[in-house]
Parts: sequence; structure tokens; C-alpha cells
Amino acid sequence: MVPMHIFLLFCLFGANFPPLDEGEASRLSYVVDERDSLGDGFVVLIENARAWKQGSTTQKEIAEPADLSEIVANPAAYRGVEMHVIGVVEQPSAVDPPWNDVQEWFVRDETGSLFVLYVVGPSKVQSRAKISADARYYKTINLTGRDGKVRTFATFVTSSEAIEQHQPLSEIPELLLLIPLIAIGGLVVFLLGRKKKSRIPRFRERSLHIEDVICAAQAVATELPDDPAQALALLHESAEELT
Repeated sequence: MVPMHIFLLFCLFGANFPPLDEGEASRLSYVVDERDSLGDGFVVLIENARAWKQGSTTQKEIAEPADLSEIVANPAAYRGVEMHVIGVVEQPSAVDPPWNDVQEWFVRDETGSLFVLYVVGPSKVQSRAKISADARYYKTINLTGRDGKVRTFATFVTSSEAIEQHQPLSEIPELLLLIPLIAIGGLVVFLLGRKKKSRIPRFRERSLHIEDVICAAQAVATELPDDPAQALALLHESAEELT
């Protein structure tokens, strides 16, 4: 028997997917859990997902994420029930033929648990994207990890049009931090360049002509004292006057 809160969730959000008729519900009853296979029940949910239609905004606002631990513990009770799933896409991949337009996403929810989401139709969502979607529960599957341990995952089926992609909140502060870092870096470069420029000595520029040098040397030479030291000092003073 489906728990009351899940039954209410189904009643509120069942409008997004066409209701399952008696024949489809009967076919879903033959689904076998834990097997990693896609059978007739999968066909029922794939066709149902193709007919997905956008629900009202009021319905979307009161959606709650599915409780994976409860679903895995009693999978038959939730078979075909429409739920709301939220998480980060860990590994998207294509499903083997004949399901050419179906993708298989491993998604991690907010508690850290993984589930499998089968997406019908083309999608541009990439790995590490945070998504939310209405989906119908399919079954559990057992997969063996690299460590040799067998783990059980809940699987859901949805339409690519039912998926909403969200910007992860943890990435927003990191992007905003780049702005002051760039500004500070630019200020440091500007101050260092200005300090270095101030250290360069400024020489008074003046052009010297060879005629001026010769005339000055001749004038001084006629007045040079006999003492070599005094003569050298006089020449030095004359040279400074020219510069």
C-alpha cells in the first residue's frame, strides 16, 4: 500500500504525466526489482514520459524531493508513482539501443545518496549540473562497484522537458571573489610600476656642440695657472659650466 504522503504527492503532480491506465498499471506490476535490465515496464514509462506536459506554478512550488531510503526499502509500493527528484548529475551516458533517445544519469541527492534517472529526449545538461525534475519511479537495480560491493539504486523515468537546471549556490561566491582579487592585483602592479619609475634619475638634457667645447678650452688654456692641481680644477669647473 502506498503511504498517504506519497499518495497525496501523486495526486497533486500526476497532471504533469498522463495518468496510467489499467493495462499500463498491470504491465508495471510484473517489473522485477534489483535486476539491471530494461523490460516491458520500462517501455510503459518511456512512452508515458514522451507525453509529459508542464504543470502549473502552484503545483511546482509545493513539490518535495523523493525519500530514496524509503523507496528502496519498499519499491513495489511506489511503482509508477510520480515524484519530484533533486540532485547533482554525476555521470550522464547514453542507453544502449534500441533506446537511442534515452540517457542514463547517475544523480546524487542532497543527502549524498545516488539514484538513476532515465531521461527521454535530447538534453544539454552536463556533468556536475544541479537539476530538479518530476519523474515516475521505475524500480531498484543492483550494481557492483569497483570495490566488489553490490549497491542498490532507485531508478526513475522522466522527459528532458521536465528537467530544470539550477546554478549551484556554492559556485556563486567563488565567482564573485574573482572581482576584488583582480582589482587588488591591478592596484599592486600599478603601485610597483609607479615606484620603479620614481627611482629613475632625471638628467637635464642639453645638447653640446663641439665648437663650444673648443672655444671654452682655448679660453681656459690661456688663463691656466702654473700649478697643475689648480689648472685641473679650473678645467673641471669649465666642463661643468658647459653641462
